[in-house]
Amino acid sequence: MELMGVGLDLLSVLITFVILVGVLLGKRNAMNEYFPILLLMNALVLLADMGTIVFANDSSNLVLLRISVILQGSFTFVSISGFNLYVDKLITRKRGRRPLFRSIPFAVCVIMILFWISSMLHGYVFKISKEGVYTQEQLFFVVVLIGCLLVIFIMFRIIYNHMTGVLDANVCVALYLFIAFPLIVLFPALKCQCLSMLYSAMTISYIIMFIAIHVTREQHVVEQKMDDTIMQTDLIISELQPHFIFNSLTNIKYLIRKNPEVAENAIDKFTKYLRRNLDTITDQDLIPFSDELEHTRTYLWLEQLRFADLKIEYSIDNEEFLIPPLSLQPVVENAVRHGVTKKVGGGTIKIYVREMPDCYKIIVKDDGLGFNAKELEEDVINAGIQDIRKRLYEVNKSKISIASTEGVGTTVTYLIMKGEVKDDSV
Repeated sequence: MELMGVGLDLLSVLITFVILVGVLLGKRNAMNEYFPILLLMNALVLLADMGTIVFANDSSNLVLLRISVILQGSFTFVSISGFNLYVDKLITRKRGRRPLFRSIPFAVCVIMILFWISSMLHGYVFKISKEGVYTQEQLFFVVVLIGCLLVIFIMFRIIYNHMTGVLDANVCVALYLFIAFPLIVLFPALKCQCLSMLYSAMTISYIIMFIAIHVTREQHVVEQKMDDTIMQTDLIISELQPHFIFNSLTNIKYLIRKNPEVAENAIDKFTKYLRRNLDTITDQDLIPFSDELEHTRTYLWLEQLRFADLKIEYSIDNEEFLIPPLSLQPVVENAVRHGVTKKVGGGTIKIYVREMPDCYKIIVKDDGLGFNAKELEEDVINAGIQDIRKRLYEVNKSKISIASTEGVGTTVTYLIMKGEVKDDSV
């Protein structure tokens, strides 16, 4: 039985570290802050249980046996408390606030750890003789029962949040299996006096949770990226408006006869504009703002060939920061197509960039026709703005806002937050 116990513990430790490596190599998110700790606690419990088996019945390893027994019980309750924190994190992510009664399991676990350690003196839970014989005493099963009640309490929290729609069904199923499997194995393990069976069952539960929650979440992230790529491709295609291409080619054709030098420059600009749009498909999530600004300048230069009364003003403090591709040019295009060029006598588009202590502030302002907010909600332009807003938010929760007055003009303001780009997904 001892040899089987050591074998189960050793195999479980190896499996635990394989799962840990898989979590650490996966996409970092908020949940990964807790799951590796749970895995580490499980490995420590397994190693401590292995120590209780290896060092038992040997008076020369009495100190190591005592340390192993203390760590075995203590880390078991630490694991229960850690699992409670993991569930708290899942609930908080959905509710946006910390759940009630979250500290109850933690407080009980602290009390039980102290009671377990103090058993070295009073011997109510376990005893270790001078010969190294480890025996479970009369309150051992009470301690086990309290641990089971804590786990059941956590399970009822999961059930409640499942029924109220806070937790997703697939997540809850994984959590139920995580709890149920060790509870089922607990009683045979106690009867055989082989807790290695229980800890091996816990390891299998971690495999289930890893596959059901974390691997599934990785797949969801990949699918989300694919959706974002499709959306970005649709945006690029929408930017390649046939009327803009035809109008630009018509202007170039006219310039070839009238001013060949300008026509040659226009062809270069037009080619550069098309290439930039197409290159965006293979671009990374972020590009230098200087590249996006240059793309916008190219677009405006081509539009000025058509609209002589279109005036552009630039005031740029800093270009050395990152921004999602096609996040400035479409907004400027909206200002041209729906604002300035529809105004009798034309107008001016102003592009400002100001460096603030915590962000870069980009302002696109025009004195065109303007619109009211209700019209924007009903307009197809809103879909493009929402896509830009979504992609900006992923950059340290950067923002874009629109203010417009009919007959006066429109101002679009970007706040590109500074700092390291973080991933808050789960």
